[in-house]
Amino acid sequence: MTTSTSIDDLVEEVYLQRGRAWQAALVTTQNFLETIADEILDNVDRDRLNAQSARIKDPARAADKLRRKIAEGRITEPNTVDEVVDALGDLIGIKVLCKSPRDLHAFVEALELACRDPECSVRFAKDPMNYVAFPKPSGYRAYHAVLLVRVATHQGDMDVKVEVQVKTRLQDAWGELTHEDMYKPGEALKPSKTHENQARHMADLLLQVDLMADDLAAQLDSQTTAAKDVAAEPTPVPKDSAIISARVTRTGPRYALAVGPDGRRGLIPARSVKAVIGATDRIDVDDYLEVGDVVQVVVEDSEDALYYHLSSQPPSRRSRRRRRGKVGAEPAE
Repeated sequence: MTTSTSIDDLVEEVYLQRGRAWQAALVTTQNFLETIADEILDNVDRDRLNAQSARIKDPARAADKLRRKIAEGRITEPNTVDEVVDALGDLIGIKVLCKSPRDLHAFVEALELACRDPECSVRFAKDPMNYVAFPKPSGYRAYHAVLLVRVATHQGDMDVKVEVQVKTRLQDAWGELTHEDMYKPGEALKPSKTHENQARHMADLLLQVDLMADDLAAQLDSQTTAAKDVAAEPTPVPKDSAIISARVTRTGPRYALAVGPDGRRGLIPARSVKAVIGATDRIDVDDYLEVGDVVQVVVEDSEDALYYHLSSQPPSRRSRRRRRGKVGAEPAE
């Protein structure tokens, strides 16, 4: 049997030999995941997807897990660095937190599309496990994938496995609320039937909250991306209300948010921007408005929302430069 000391020594050797490569793989994978998130969200509400939670497992915990696997007969005792790495598949981990299930599904779809592309340098080391579609008996929900990331080392290119977990913020909170880590195999506590039932019930309740959040997001989409936004002719702005000044506080492809002199926030929909610029095709609002712009707007206080419709051309010079740069009509100033 491998002694405790020799396991610690072997794990220490693994970290000395592979630590730099692991760190490089971690950074590369985070950049890869963040790029996917950028493409999905198109620079709007960027906090809806976050891949900043990452870690390389502590060596002491890695050694403990290795000894536990040996004691439980799940692996034979390792004698080489490669055998240690093969035995511990979660040495490097990244958590992608999503605001809602629809963001999770969009991210997973984009991740699978990218990693199954033969031209992509990042690929799946094995088939992902979708515990969102097929939850564990405990109620645990998340999407698990092990990515194979190639990094350059002084000894040549090395393929590094990185575990990625994709879950909603509420799914992640479930693990904290149920003390999931305390009940994993080999941990101090053993779940009772009562604990298992409560954990599953909490998972079901949080799922309902997640689905409600998706419904709210869909309602927002329906109010900011109405059919009239893509119609041949933009909807004219109301003319029967007073004109006020409003400051833009958030902007994205479908709408902007602005605060008026009374502190109320209103939506500036794409159709309003289209009306003042004379556009008939779909536009991105953040090409014309940016945070900090002060705009003149007509207020429409409807039953479903408070709208601020532009009454004059967007003022942002930087946005106009960016817009010209996109189509290549004029060089940036």
